[in-house]
Amino acid sequence: MKENSNLKESEIIRALYPPESLQTDDCYLDEEGRIYTTDTICEGTHFRIEWSGPREIAKKLVEVNVSDIAAGGGVPTKAFLNLGLSPEFSKEEWILPFSQSLETTLSSYGITLCGGDTYRSPSLNLTLTLVGTSTLPWKRSGGKLGDFLYLSGAVGLSQLGYKILNEGLSVPEPLRSLSLEKHLSPKARLKVAQELSRNFPVSSCMDLTDGLLQDLPKLSASSELGLEIFLERIPSPEGILSFLSLEEVLSSGEELELLFLSPFELPNTLAGISITKIGATTGAWKGVRYFQKNTEKNFEHSGFEHFEPS
Repeated sequence: MKENSNLKESEIIRALYPPESLQTDDCYLDEEGRIYTTDTICEGTHFRIEWSGPREIAKKLVEVNVSDIAAGGGVPTKAFLNLGLSPEFSKEEWILPFSQSLETTLSSYGITLCGGDTYRSPSLNLTLTLVGTSTLPWKRSGGKLGDFLYLSGAVGLSQLGYKILNEGLSVPEPLRSLSLEKHLSPKARLKVAQELSRNFPVSSCMDLTDGLLQDLPKLSASSELGLEIFLERIPSPEGILSFLSLEEVLSSGEELELLFLSPFELPNTLAGISITKIGATTGAWKGVRYFQKNTEKNFEHSGFEHFEPS
């Protein structure tokens, strides 16, 4: 049997769809304006039980799915949960705090849990499906020449949080706490998306889950446009470059920030979150090119890959 060590997630996705119906968005929109998304988090890949308790895991499960709906320009309303549990997880110590946190986080977004499935699993495996509504949906493929590229918030905290937990890296406060919170309990930018939707045109949007180095090419390919990225504009928290290289900052995944294109000059903040213009579309080339003070810069890696050889 051949090993799958050379497989990439994008190649697997392409193999699942006929070429004419390849799905490039994280959400699906039907003819009635309903929007759907589903996402899984599993032990060892998206969290470690020695780092995250049931409350943190429940919150993260909701937030990563709400983030997909936000990036599609929608509002989530209903949820369905598939919960794979091993026998070691007891009702009192795990299931009850998980369910309480799940209900609290869903309720904070006005989402109702409507059903799902539970099953025995050798490791913890959780899948949430969200259904919502959208009057003006956003797709990755909507980018146009002349659009500006924007990023909400800042990047790098999730990667630093991982290094603190995995390597015992010593980081001063408040950077340490901010990094751990971002890695263990990232927050969807639904309020930012809603304010954008009400006030400004958005050509294309996605949420930042695999790092800029991997997600920017996805946005570029979906809209069949080149992207010019100005590295000095990419926001990162103060002091983080003392602990991470620029490449690590750009590879930081599960940030759940919004990465979007708009033809408008936007304000510096929306819903209390910073908004930064980090680049623009171009017809001069296809793909993504990075520039630092007018000098092109290349990177060796492209961010997180699920099927990268260990």
